[in-house]
Amino acid sequence: MPASDTGTLVLLNSLGTTTALWDEVLPLLNGSFEVVRFDQRGHGTAAAAPATALLDDLVDDVFGVQDRLGVHSAHLAGISIGGMIALRAARRAPDRVLSLTAMCCAAVLDRQGWVERAATVREHGLEPIVPAVMERWFAPDFRVLRPEVVRAYADMLRSTPSEGYAMGCDVLADADVRNDLAAITAPTLVIGGAEDPATPPHEQRAIAHAIPRARLEILPSVGHLAPAAVPETVAKLVLDNMNNAERSV
Repeated sequence: MPASDTGTLVLLNSLGTTTALWDEVLPLLNGSFEVVRFDQRGHGTAAAAPATALLDDLVDDVFGVQDRLGVHSAHLAGISIGGMIALRAARRAPDRVLSLTAMCCAAVLDRQGWVERAATVREHGLEPIVPAVMERWFAPDFRVLRPEVVRAYADMLRSTPSEGYAMGCDVLADADVRNDLAAITAPTLVIGGAEDPATPPHEQRAIAHAIPRARLEILPSVGHLAPAAVPETVAKLVLDNMNNAERSV
């Protein structure tokens, strides 16, 4: 059954995660709306999807999911590469984005670092990068207090097809949404983790400053993977932004 245009939230994953990223968030999203989540190409159930892409191809995937559900406009909430996808989507098709929550992302990233990571993964697989990624995904105190969560996400990363992950690295090496930000009209919330070394808080401040009327929330003691670390806070902030958008219509 098609979801209601005013009642659909689309959740967009980070690189190296599956839809399970949102497992702890979903039960907290109380409201009369539908929630849609899907694996990005090269990941999880979409592992057989095309192994090359640009950021706009991943935006096309989002709109394709909405089209298959009969949903023209939806609320978008994305983290990391998912946040960049949401930002580009909101600029490309303002009428399709009711609200936008961009988490733990940057407008542009260091190209050489992502080129090198893609080469490492293509040659050696995911295992060599797992420890360093866990240090970025989770703050030090969280890694000590919740080792079972860290282990689960390390296994999730390991389960990602190497070429699918490397393709995501290729996308991030070339992605640049800086020129999109000033044109975004959707009610926007930008969320960052105070202890995120991958996309530090100054990156979110820059995004929020560039988008008209965007709000900014920096979460204390949180690393890069906010939905896994503080699902209650993420659910509340996403709902607040959706509700604010509905009230502004």
